[in-house]
Amino acid sequence: MPSFMLDRKISVPAGYAERGCVLVSYRLPLLAHCFVLCSDSTAGQDDGQGVDLMAFFLIEAGRLAEQAVGDPQAFMLIHSGQSIRKRSSWHLHVFVVRRRWQKAWVYGVLSIKNASLAIFSSLGRSSDSTQLPNPSIDRTCPGKPSSAAHVKGQASRRLFSPWTK
Repeated sequence: MPSFMLDRKISVPAGYAERGCVLVSYRLPLLAHCFVLCSDSTAGQDDGQGVDLMAFFLIEAGRLAEQAVGDPQAFMLIHSGQSIRKRSSWHLHVFVVRRRWQKAWVYGVLSIKNASLAIFSSLGRSSDSTQLPNPSIDRTCPGKPSSAAHVKGQASRRLFSPWTK
């Protein structure tokens, strides 16, 4: 299955390492500024650590939008709750959008990606299997970052296959 993520780069900006986070930047066709903020935290949404992490992610989304297009409110977020995400650690998708068609484009791309994953998953699995690996997320959030040096070493490596972990 081809990946829609183009020019994928992993970095550890200031403030990320102490939170166990990395920033993945990429682009989609027709959308230049896309990000995934990844954390090694498996904090629940109802505890203080989860609230602090979500606040950090929200502030970063505004900073990324400001840096990309000069408008700190030109973004949309996608975060899945612990019960439905495939990866136990926290991650938040940030899409910098300036026009309504870009927002519709993001939803269209995500619907194609998720429908494809659902179809491929159902072909090889029984219906009682609830937790299936999601290679798209595995590619996006590269393991648990143990240090900035570890992540920096991975940043130069580009993964071409969506099935590579």
